[in-house]
Amino acid sequence: MASGTFGFRADPMDAVKIEGLSKVQRDLRKLSTDALDLNKEEFLETNKRVAEIIIGESKKYVPVLTGALAANIRNASTKKAAKVRAGSVGVPYAGPIHFGWPSRAIKPNPFFYDAIDSRRNEVAQRYASLVDSLITKYDLG
Repeated sequence: MASGTFGFRADPMDAVKIEGLSKVQRDLRKLSTDALDLNKEEFLETNKRVAEIIIGESKKYVPVLTGALAANIRNASTKKAAKVRAGSVGVPYAGPIHFGWPSRAIKPNPFFYDAIDSRRNEVAQRYASLVDSLITKYDLG
């Protein structure tokens, strides 16, 4: 689906794929617990940086009336995933703005998808750099 249509636009076939990631993860699991804990922190930091890229870019696409929605976009990353969230009790309209609400004639403004689309290569490069550094650090190549 294209921008301006209702529903999800992300195509699972467009997901960023990192060659060799599963092998690196498998090899890392064989390492000591201390090394795994250190690497989880490296993944957390990378996920946070990736989320900040998307946050900054999404603020270019988010519609602004009062600025509350843009101000409510936040980093919710974990050691396993980069996560960006918007919406709260004070900003309950984040979902309908992003995904649309046909019965209320609200067309979607997929600001997160647009941000991800425009920075996809940079995000992929961040993860590729992390994987390369772990391969080198633990001589997994």
